[in-house]
Amino acid sequence: MTMRRNYGVIAIVAGLIWLLIQAQSTDGRSYTEPGNIFAYFWPMLFVLPIGVFFHVAYLYKRSRAAAGLLIPGGILVVSGLTCQVAMLFDAWGTMWPGFLLAVAFGLLEFYLFGFRLFWLLLPVFVLGSCAIIFFSLLSLGAIASFNSLQGLTACFVILGGLLVLLMKRSGSDHDKF
Repeated sequence: MTMRRNYGVIAIVAGLIWLLIQAQSTDGRSYTEPGNIFAYFWPMLFVLPIGVFFHVAYLYKRSRAAAGLLIPGGILVVSGLTCQVAMLFDAWGTMWPGFLLAVAFGLLEFYLFGFRLFWLLLPVFVLGSCAIIFFSLLSLGAIASFNSLQGLTACFVILGGLLVLLMKRSGSDHDKF
């Protein structure tokens, strides 16, 4: 792993920790208190691991017949991420289109890695388009009210780390451990 990649991972982790430290629930309690871990992080603890399990089971078998595991896996992963964001930011009214996107994502994975039936793309397109339209309409107010400089700075640190990870290596960037 190159040094650039290490710096990207460190920046992402630091930004996520910074966001968690700065974030508080609507009633003033911190997310990092031991009693609130299950209350706020239940999607990450229970829903996401099951979705990841379905993906790992597919990767272990890796056949067209096993691609059916990607439908519930994709639905659970995207639903888990939707619920996690909604729990952390108390944004259930804004995040509900994520459940439409979850079904579209599960079906898209099945299409890409399993049986390439053209008709699978119809619900993927309809559900995905509806989710994007609803997200766009519902999040306009949320984006306009997101004026916390520290939260925005932490998001920029995370985006910077992602950019560092996704940038192509130049000829002089061959640092290895």
